[in-house]
Amino acid sequence: MENILECKGLSKIYKNAIALSSVNLQVAKGRIVGLLGPNGSGKTTLVQLIPRFYDVTEGAVTVDGIDVRDVTMNSLRKNIGMVQQDVYLFWGTVAENIAYGKPDATREEIEEAAKMAGADEFICTLPDGYESYVGERGVKLSGGQKQRISIARVFLKNPPIIILDEATSNVDTRTELKIRDAMLKL
Repeated sequence: MENILECKGLSKIYKNAIALSSVNLQVAKGRIVGLLGPNGSGKTTLVQLIPRFYDVTEGAVTVDGIDVRDVTMNSLRKNIGMVQQDVYLFWGTVAENIAYGKPDATREEIEEAAKMAGADEFICTLPDGYESYVGERGVKLSGGQKQRISIARVFLKNPPIIILDEATSNVDTRTELKIRDAMLKL
């Protein structure tokens, strides 16, 4: 996956309600695109069609001219990193949750990704640092802390396509600026 992500005539209907209608979008390699609109306008639906959490009703999502429906889910999702507003963390340590993006990662890589995501500061204050358990769905962490762990996953994975769906909605402005700077470097 090298050059262009494209949405061509995308439409999505949920339970007889139109979520998206005839959306066209083209994103070249190295570009950052922001989608703006009111709640319920289809932004999240659009980004969920790219990794095929749902399939389109009409149109196509392509990467380098290849329809995402023509590649395996594993191949597609291996090349996409996604941070959503509602972060999923599993029962395990902070390090294990970050390494979910790259299971063979070294401890140095995990810590570097956490630093880039602005998570290292709070992780080091936890009772067992990177070996602290986060609880089921990250119940022992704040919303902003969970988001930073999810962002660290993406930094660690370093995929060709990164999708952020309100990924910094629970972090303070200073941390958001750090994350944005790190994203630009990535």
